[in-house]
This record gives sequence, C-alpha cells and structure tokens, in this order.
Amino acid sequence: MEEKIPKATAAAVLNSLKGGVVPRVGLEYIMVGRRCEIQALLQDVSIIENGGAAFRFIEGRYGSGKTFLMHALRNHVMEKNFVVTDVELSVDKRFVGNRGQGLATYRELVRNMAVNACPDAGALRLILDKWIGNLENEVVQTEGLVPGHESFDFAVNKKIYEVTSSMEERVNGFEFGKVLAAYYKGHRTGDDELQRKAFKWLCGEYKTKTDAKNDLGVNVIVTDENWYDFMKLFADFVVKAGYAGLYICFDELATLYTIPSKVGREYNYNKLLSIYNDALQGKANHLGIIMSVTKEAMHDPAKGIFSFEPLRSRLSETDLEQAGVIKLRDMASPIIKLSQLNPGEMYVLVEKLTQMHEIVYDYESSLEHDDFIYFLKAQYAKNMRGNEVTVRDMIRNYITLLNLTQQNKNKPKEEILYATS
Repeated sequence: MEEKIPKATAAAVLNSLKGGVVPRVGLEYIMVGRRCEIQALLQDVSIIENGGAAFRFIEGRYGSGKTFLMHALRNHVMEKNFVVTDVELSVDKRFVGNRGQGLATYRELVRNMAVNACPDAGALRLILDKWIGNLENEVVQTEGLVPGHESFDFAVNKKIYEVTSSMEERVNGFEFGKVLAAYYKGHRTGDDELQRKAFKWLCGEYKTKTDAKNDLGVNVIVTDENWYDFMKLFADFVVKAGYAGLYICFDELATLYTIPSKVGREYNYNKLLSIYNDALQGKANHLGIIMSVTKEAMHDPAKGIFSFEPLRSRLSETDLEQAGVIKLRDMASPIIKLSQLNPGEMYVLVEKLTQMHEIVYDYESSLEHDDFIYFLKAQYAKNMRGNEVTVRDMIRNYITLLNLTQQNKNKPKEEILYATS
C-alpha cells in the first residue's frame, strides 16, 4: 500500500519546487533515480558511524539536483541520529577571507546544527543539555547517586573531566573542553550568565581573546584561521553527547570560483585542501563533509578548483579513466558527477508531483499517461533546439501546468498543455 503523503508536507514540497528551491521536508516522496549515488553516500555514512571521516564533491550543472541530493542525505543521516548542519557559501561566507568570511561560515554552521528532535536548526543548546543529561543519568545508574547527594556533583565533574581531557590532544581541544566544563558548572550552580558566556564562545561570538580570558579563563577564540579545527572538535563532542557523528553540507562551492582575486581564490582552495586532507588522512573522526559544485567551477583551468595544482592532482581522473579504458563509474571517487535524470525517471517524478497536487487541492487531475509523455517530449525537444532546460526548469514548468489545469477546469486540458509546452 502506497504511503499517504501529509497534506502540509505535499504543499511545502510543491511551493518550494515552484519557487526553484529544494524543500526541507518531504524529499523522500519525490526521490527518483540516483540509486548509485545514494548507495555510495550511504557507504560513507557507515564509515563515519564507525569513527572514520568522509569527503565528497557533488558535481553537476545548475538545476541538476546537487542541492536536492545533499538535502535528501541530510534528512537521512539525521534520522540515523547524526547531528547535521549546512551552509550556502556566498560573498560573505567562504572558507577564509580578509573580512571574517571564514568565521561567518563557522557561525552559520553552528546556528544551523540540527538533530531529529530539532530538525530545522538551532540544536546546539539541545545537544549540550543532552550531554549533561546523559552524564547525570550515567552517575545515577552506575554509582547509585542522585542529584543533591554530596558526592553527585563530584562524580559528574569527574566524568566531565574524562570527556574534556580526552579532547586535549586535538588542536584547541583543551580550551574547548574547559568551556564545556564551564557550561556544565553554570547548569549545576544555576549561573545562567556563565552558561550564556560558554554558549557564546562555542558559537564563535567572542571578538577578543581578552574578553574570553576574563569571562571563561581561556586564551583562544574561534577565528577565520582556526574555525575548521572547532568543527572537528564538535564532531568528537557530539559523539560523546550520544549522537552518531557530525555531517556538514556546503552548498554553492562555485562561489569560490567567482572570487575575482587569484590570491583570494588560492587562499580558499588551500583551506579546502586542508579540509580534504584531514578527512582522507584520518585526522578527523565521526565527520562527514559533502560539497556541491558546478562542472565549470571544478574544472576551469584558469579559476576553477583544478587551477590549484594540489587539488587537481588529488581529484582529477586516473589515466585509465581519461583514456576511456574504464567505462564504468567509480563510485568511490571523491567527485560524484550527476547526470540529468533520464526520461523514465522524469516520468515517475511527474506522476509523484501530480499525486501531491491532488492531495493539496483535493481534486483528481485530468492529466494522465499520454499528457505526461507529451509534456516530457516537449521539454526535451527544447534542449535539442539549444534552449537549455534543467530538471529544475522541467519541475517548475510541470507544476505550472498542474496549477493551470486545476484552476481552469472549463478549458480543455489539451489547450493548456499545448500552450505551456
């Protein structure tokens, strides 16, 4: 029996797709194709769960489904008890910049942290409180102590020390652990101001080391240069808080390609290289990273990622692939290249969209098999005539067709279909 789609979810999906953006909910109802890509990414998830790290680029044209695939994976790993976060890179949010763009990226990633119990964003406080709750429950269960007992706080503090001291081997791990301990102290003593300061530090909101020293006794703050070290610390911490790991989605990596200064681009590419190396060399744990990028932004020899030789040498195809000796796709490659959905997959998608439209507007669409075929043939014919039509464009065009046929029941559907195709 086919799963019933909630009306609110169907409406959210259609509204998002009509507006040209990827919906945050309901992706599972419209996922078609991408079987090989999804299997490869799920293998990465298994590696991360077991303490490893994974890094992937999703490469494709604008409108080919890069962001859709990332969001679908985001929703899946969140259901598997991961902490997930995402950021759309822009002029103001990069890996590094002379106006704090790297720090802005970090702040956005912390703000956008989400878990299954808080799926939209803003989950950091929930994660911290879950960590405290787990520690206190562990003391109750293993030592038979209860809150209020004179030895309870000592036992919890001992466990906090065990957690924080295990992070000291990481860069800035000592300070990170010290701030976590301060957050717990604020919780235990009812000092809301101390908790607020610790939370502010974790969010990268301190502007000077002096202020952080005065408030929390630490000599380090999150900066444009070190922010990624703190994301690795968060990956360690969320596992100690009871989650499976941390998964980070970077959208619009093509932003780096548009940086006008060669020096500025190469600073960002060098930071990208260090993140990539960390994941593949075992310097990060329980961390997954996925980035969307256009083919042009990846391969352009003058300004693209491949213009930076250390990245090109790591990411370019092998000699066998370039020579065409290997006809199959290597799904373990760091770059997953998305092709357009084929006509059969698009047919399934328009069927699903029709079903959603019927649910939202409580009617039975007059569009059927022959109409789907006619619409799709007309869309693909535009590409053959040189008018580029992406999957995103086809979806928006089809939702428009659904809207018009539903709103104008007095007109023959053929009249609308021919006019819109």
